[in-house]
Amino acid sequence: MIISLGEGLIDFISLKDLDFSGYPGGSPFNTSIAIARQQVPGQYLGRLSTDLFGNRLMEHLKQNKVGTDLVVRSDDPSTMGFVQKQSDGSAKYAFYSSSAADRSWRSEELKDLEIPEEAKIIHFGSISISQEPSGTVLADFLLNRCGKLLLSFDPNIRPSLVPDREIYIKRFEALCTASGIVKLSDEDLEWLYPGTSHDEAVKKILGLGTTLVALTEGKAGARLITTSEDVRSPLFDLPVADTIGAGDTFHGALLVFLHNRGIFTKEALGAMSTADLKEMGDFANKAAGINCSRSGCNPPSSEEMKTIQL
Repeated sequence: MIISLGEGLIDFISLKDLDFSGYPGGSPFNTSIAIARQQVPGQYLGRLSTDLFGNRLMEHLKQNKVGTDLVVRSDDPSTMGFVQKQSDGSAKYAFYSSSAADRSWRSEELKDLEIPEEAKIIHFGSISISQEPSGTVLADFLLNRCGKLLLSFDPNIRPSLVPDREIYIKRFEALCTASGIVKLSDEDLEWLYPGTSHDEAVKKILGLGTTLVALTEGKAGARLITTSEDVRSPLFDLPVADTIGAGDTFHGALLVFLHNRGIFTKEALGAMSTADLKEMGDFANKAAGINCSRSGCNPPSSEEMKTIQL
């Protein structure tokens, strides 16, 4: 089982000018959907509102067969994100999350949480780690309660939602020390370590204790990097509708690959061969490419992964 921890929100995606259409979203939420569509058991661990948007998020999880036993409900409002699509398929974001359910975690809500025995991987990250009080509460939970699980971290940084850069960097590096996998975009890396080459920044992250860095570099594809391997995987080059949810789908597919291979420890990650890493990168890029060929975050099913070809 894979647990996805973090925000669930509503993305309002631009159709034209100020005309928007709403969809379930949030980086860890999206990744939980991507995992479930690959027929891998998963649970979503999130704090969702009881408002109409939170109810829609719960409905979307259940429709996609994501487990909801770990969901905490709150009367706080849902976060809303506005996504403006650009001509090249990329997106600009604006978030409205003041006092929202997914950023208002309290430590007592996690104190008695029982992690299922069958859970092997916990994936987390994005704005839940950068905002307060969720950032402090969730980091403490991950560092002190999740030592038996393989941790997979996607910072998915939104600079406008980082209130204190210095505090965030310290938290980021502490979580990297505990994580087997850190998945970043080139934009994340450049914000974290400005003026530093990608190679030097990745070397620093591996030096903190991370076993595998998965670095997505836009049209250049992705690199899967350990202390002994550096494997590049090209894009799965389908026509692009937009890139919304690409990184979330990529991350979910990485974890599906590891789950299906029974790779659940840092030691097993570090033992992956060049061929293993190449196969995993290609699988994840294929999932992301299919997602990008349709509008919004819409990860492929296991059947689509078998049938859709270049």
